[in-house]
Amino acid sequence: MKRVYYYSDEVNDDFASTNGKINSDTVNGDYRYSHPSVGWKIASFFAYRVIATPLVWLYTKVWLGVRVKNRRALRKVKGCFVYMNHTQNIADAFTPTISAFPKRAYVVTGPETVSIKGIHVLVALLGAIPLPSALSAYRNFEHRLKEAMQEKAAVFIYPEAHIWPYCNFVRSFPDKSFSYPCRTGSPVVAAVTVYRPDPSLPEKQARKKLRDQAYEFMSRTAKENGSYEYVKYIKASEL
Repeated sequence: MKRVYYYSDEVNDDFASTNGKINSDTVNGDYRYSHPSVGWKIASFFAYRVIATPLVWLYTKVWLGVRVKNRRALRKVKGCFVYMNHTQNIADAFTPTISAFPKRAYVVTGPETVSIKGIHVLVALLGAIPLPSALSAYRNFEHRLKEAMQEKAAVFIYPEAHIWPYCNFVRSFPDKSFSYPCRTGSPVVAAVTVYRPDPSLPEKQARKKLRDQAYEFMSRTAKENGSYEYVKYIKASEL
């Protein structure tokens, strides 16, 4: 029997198993996004390439059966932002690693990811870039995104923000996160399709255009591939 979730707001409702269980530390102007030291770079390389990548490959490919189609699309671009729908907790943290390979992958996360005592440093070493929870952190946050583009890495963003387990349709999402490619002049990848900001448009119009293109592609692809409905979602207002 299918599990049924009742929702009223597809933008803000959250069905993650960890929702409300992790207290978020404040990611303010004191939070250190960039780590230029050689020691940090070595530790990050070892944690990501030597330990995490093989384990992630085994977990996603062998246990979950994940298959990445046309990975070459990412190889054709240098630094880029990848927008994906948010339907898993652990898997969504791991799939960027195999999707971007051999590129380095970073993931824009909620501030709660760096608040888990004992693993917050490891999470940062593996590539988590937490969203600021205070205006004082935005300058450092955006600087870190620019650094990732200079590294020719892939920065993964889940614009739906909240996890809806096994949701087989793409939910509506705002265009705010599309400011990052607009400001850095970086390409956008939605699954297998790459979009670039239109330099003739003001940022507000450009980010909306990018959002609309990504949303349309993701929605169409989900429908065309017949994503199986493991969990049924019913909007409360439609009852």
